[in-house]
Amino acid sequence: MKRHGALMGIALAVCSIGLAQDAGTERVVVPARNSTHPRKVIVNIMGGPITVKAYNGREVIVETQGGSGTSRGDRREDRRADGMKRLDLPQRGLSVEEDDNVVTVKMEHGLRGSGVTISTPAETALSLHTMSGEITVEGVKGEIDVNSMNGRINLTNVSGSVLAHSMNGPMKVVMDNVDASKPLSFSTMNGTIDVTLPANFKANAKIRTDHGEVYSDFDFKLNGGAITQKNDTSDGKFKVTMDKTITGTINGGGAEVTLKTYNGTIYLRKGK
Repeated sequence: MKRHGALMGIALAVCSIGLAQDAGTERVVVPARNSTHPRKVIVNIMGGPITVKAYNGREVIVETQGGSGTSRGDRREDRRADGMKRLDLPQRGLSVEEDDNVVTVKMEHGLRGSGVTISTPAETALSLHTMSGEITVEGVKGEIDVNSMNGRINLTNVSGSVLAHSMNGPMKVVMDNVDASKPLSFSTMNGTIDVTLPANFKANAKIRTDHGEVYSDFDFKLNGGAITQKNDTSDGKFKVTMDKTITGTINGGGAEVTLKTYNGTIYLRKGK
């Protein structure tokens, strides 16, 4: 009797999530349970791309993008098999959990090159992290936090607030609307930063590139770049240095926005 109860519990759990598995792919449908506050989707994978697109449905749909586990070429031939055919096990590793409208997605390290594609309602907060892979977001409205150690970042027609960072990779961001109560940050060590913000966006901006150029069609009111420091020596000399950071205001000032790259050009474009 106890065993029957345990099996029923597993069946109910699977049905409530809606898991479907095909050869090489996995698909999970997370139903809407709580309409009192927007969803949040958290994704953490060791490697592979992350794609998130807004759609008109209510569920969060998570699908794997494939990936190769240990291929035939990576394995040594087993002489003891003596002509037998190896039956490859399907690649598993997708983990999806939901708690109070927070959907957490994880992927095991063993799935090389695999990634996830997520369809979600537009009003969704995102926290997306991958060690190696491109991050793409389209049409989402909410707090967006994306981080790729090695990969391109593309955010298209997003609204709300954005914190975007890549250690090695360019980024292109187009924002339709900005939440003025929250800061914006776009940074990469190696790569071009190309950001389009609404034409009426009001901001206090900090922009820096150590090895590159800065271009913008916004009208900046620039602040000074000289920094004077007094030395604590007996001769009382002063040291004057020039800060490489461009600081200024856009449309009279407002939200904090930072754009920073070490190697790359920065484009801050005025949208509609």
